[in-house]
Amino acid sequence: MAYQCPTCGGPAERGSGRVAQQAAGLVGLLVYMAFAGYSCAKCGKIERAQFPPEVRAVMTRNSVLMVLGAVGLLALVVVVLVALN
Repeated sequence: MAYQCPTCGGPAERGSGRVAQQAAGLVGLLVYMAFAGYSCAKCGKIERAQFPPEVRAVMTRNSVLMVLGAVGLLALVVVVLVALN
């Protein structure tokens, strides 16, 4: 999900971690991305405080949704494993 860079107007994206994905799969990737910083291809790392308040509110909402999605996915996997056992 791309946001607009407050400096240059280009796309600013959340960081993604291959190590988190390899270590914990999709759940690890979702949790890592929920707390990862933002960066722009032209400007580099961007502090969250540089974004306008309305964009920060959307970022917070999306982070909460990612964590809830990770918890839901983990619960679904547990339910499926219990059902198969």
